[in-house]
Amino acid sequence: MEGLTKKIRSILDKAEISKPPVPIEKIAALFSIKIVQYPAFPDNISGTIIEQNGSVVIGVNSNHVEIRKRFTIAHELGHFLAGHDLANQIIDDVFDRSSDNEKEANKYAAALLMPRHLLENDIKNKIDIPKLAKIYNVSEQAMSIRLLETGLIHRL
Repeated sequence: MEGLTKKIRSILDKAEISKPPVPIEKIAALFSIKIVQYPAFPDNISGTIIEQNGSVVIGVNSNHVEIRKRFTIAHELGHFLAGHDLANQIIDDVFDRSSDNEKEANKYAAALLMPRHLLENDIKNKIDIPKLAKIYNVSEQAMSIRLLETGLIHRL
């Protein structure tokens, strides 16, 4: 996890992002990745990423709420940053998160949207989870999981 934290910190520094919410579209642009809104996706499809002819495109379900779309974009970026094979289109079903690649993409998404070094300051200032979720523009569930996984909070 230490390597992921450093990698994300380096990306955020390069994009000159120092406070939440992380503008995830700016991160995609940093890597010349185009984001396309798809209104025709069925509700159970969150997003997709594909590489064709040297270009990478993320498709996101435009019918989903903003918080969900942000996580989807970050998740798809996670596939890219982790070096997953994008030659075959990756379609992410909201119910399919069991493979190692999907778990890894989720870790990248959480680290991108809720960077540890930013959360550490907020935790020191005793900001509660609902407020943190609003500040970072993520769901309370995603924030809770991230804080537990980073060890910044502990289960009771």
